[in-house]
Amino acid sequence: MAFNQVAKYYQGYVSSVGHTGGIIAGLWGLLVKGSTHVSGVCTDPTGNIYVTDAKKHIVLKVTESGVISVLSGLSGTSGNNGANTVTAANARFNFPSGICCDRNGDIYVCDTNNHQIRKISNNKVSLVAGAAIPTAGTADGTGTSARFNRPHDIDISRSGLLYVADTNNHAIRKIDGGVVSTTAGLKGTSGNVPVWADMTTAQGVLGTVARFNNPHSVAVDPNGYIFVGDTDNHVIKRIDPAARVRIFSGSGAFGTNIGTAKTSTYQDLTWSDIDRSGSLFIVDFNEGGTTTRILRVNGEGVPAVVVDFSGSSSDPHVVSVVVNNSANLVVVESDFTSLLYSSSSSTSESSSSTSDSSSSSTSESSSSSTSESSSSSSTSESSSSSSS
Repeated sequence: MAFNQVAKYYQGYVSSVGHTGGIIAGLWGLLVKGSTHVSGVCTDPTGNIYVTDAKKHIVLKVTESGVISVLSGLSGTSGNNGANTVTAANARFNFPSGICCDRNGDIYVCDTNNHQIRKISNNKVSLVAGAAIPTAGTADGTGTSARFNRPHDIDISRSGLLYVADTNNHAIRKIDGGVVSTTAGLKGTSGNVPVWADMTTAQGVLGTVARFNNPHSVAVDPNGYIFVGDTDNHVIKRIDPAARVRIFSGSGAFGTNIGTAKTSTYQDLTWSDIDRSGSLFIVDFNEGGTTTRILRVNGEGVPAVVVDFSGSSSDPHVVSVVVNNSANLVVVESDFTSLLYSSSSSTSESSSSTSDSSSSSTSESSSSSTSESSSSSSTSESSSSSSS
């Protein structure tokens, strides 16, 4: 059975049969609009939901009442608009994945196979950063001088800073007024620093010393703490406002064990979001489809299962999640099994791995962090609902 839908779950609900939640946009409604493989998700301050379809190269809008429309792109047609600003209908994407929305309702998209970050505002699509002629690379810089390598996820801080999980560069990048810099990781070099064994301080290591391995999700809280799904290291790492990186949760082994922050194990972590209490919601995704779950990770790094999609080959992959202003989870469910690893035909300045991601959007959700945990009662800057 094919799955392609946007659903809503209440926090604390654990599904044992069916995994249907409350359907906002279903298989046939999405199909009519040319969508077959929904991927990233975010919500705006008024409750509208925005979803990328990585395979069909479009961005869709779904109202809270379930009205679906194509916001930008042409279904089934990949492409690139260079540095040109075009109407939303004339915009072309190539495997759009992660997506987020700011307090003004402007939308930012990881145009993954174009190695670009794009902006949708007032029915216009513009290039924020990345080479005008799609080119992978590692360069920091302003606008078109910057380079990414298949960015998968994006989030925005309360102050308007964009943070990007630059997946194939194994780095977390920051965009400030169009200027791209590297917050953590060594661009183009995978690794795993820190690990629990080499944590010499509670704060962790400086961002330039840290190493990631195909990070696929990024979520930033109002105090500037950044949570990274370090996918191929099977851990969640946290970057503090001083750019120090520490392990937040996970032993580093591949698995499904729910235990303490140090003993829990994860599979392929994809998209995430943070709610008002500071809890991190993250998708623990399995390419085989047998053990895919949404987890809630508290301020001490301890996970719990919120929705379990395990059970049979007919169950959907839950792909991305976002928490809305009503504290519900908006979840994207799909049986698209190549969201994490998809080849690109784009020209590259440097060798790149095959890890192509379609990113879950993270919201400017409200949460605050102490040096060891993130918790807050702030309201979310972008409305996100239960989930990708």
